Amino acid sequence: MSDERQYKQAKEVFRSLCAAFDADGWTYDADEKELTIESGVQGEDLPIPLDIEVDAERMLISLISRLPFCVEKERRREMAVAVSRANNGLVDGSFDYDYNTGDILFRITVSFRDSLIAANALRGMVHFACLAVDAYNDKFLRVNGNDMDCDEVADFIA
Repeated sequence: MSDERQYKQAKEVFRSLCAAFDADGWTYDADEKELTIESGVQGEDLPIPLDIEVDAERMLISLISRLPFCVEKERRREMAVAVSRANNGLVDGSFDYDYNTGDILFRITVSFRDSLIAANALRGMVHFACLAVDAYNDKFLRVNGNDMDCDEVADFIA
């Protein structure tokens, strides 16, 4: 597939993604040249930032949501258990945890190689990501701030 054809397909996916945001009445910043969207919503407890990129070269949509806190150094081992348990319960996407920095993000990707994705499917991806982040971000924050050992964390996240 030519680069021009890939970019054209990626741009169409990007427009569908914008249409999905518009259908829900969400505010967002779209960069049509870079094929990126920045948005976010308020979850039950914490904000849920959303950074989405349509990658024409790899033919992927990547959604990333960075959690708005950093894990304390003395809680990083316990957080590794928490993130592992959370990932085990997810059907799609995953939390990425950088043990060295204490940063956690949620990532979900969808390929659009040789296909177009309907706006409703893209909308579902964004909603699922928000639900997954909202389900765990407050639990991760509690693990960060409480004195649970690894076994207690495993039971808490399960």
